[in-house]
Amino acid sequence: MKMFGAAALLLISFELLAYDSGIAVQIEKGTTMQVYVNGKLFNKQSGNFLRVRSTPGLFHLEVKVMNPWNKLWYVIKKDIRVEKGYEFQYKIVFVNRYKPELREVKKYPMYSKFFLNNNLYNKHPTA
Repeated sequence: MKMFGAAALLLISFELLAYDSGIAVQIEKGTTMQVYVNGKLFNKQSGNFLRVRSTPGLFHLEVKVMNPWNKLWYVIKKDIRVEKGYEFQYKIVFVNRYKPELREVKKYPMYSKFFLNNNLYNKHPTA
């Protein structure tokens, strides 16, 4: 009987973990960015792609982007509402080669192969 209770508890904990959410930010190749979520820096080394696992809710996203044409840093701020069970993917696009914009590309369900691979996500908590 104890074995059944432990198995049920383990199954419930896996279901609770499956209902996480995520944020992915991507930029064009050859440019660099730094991503802050709720004021916390998430990539210590500048890169062109970042995934963050999170709980559902409202997040204050701030992205510092280096423009590849004039080599200046720009800051993009946006409030993002993340729904339960989805990964929201955003891409930074340069409009007229100068002004960067954060655009939502796609919303992936939580059961995608990327979401189940924990090594793809940043290890810092967002809360």
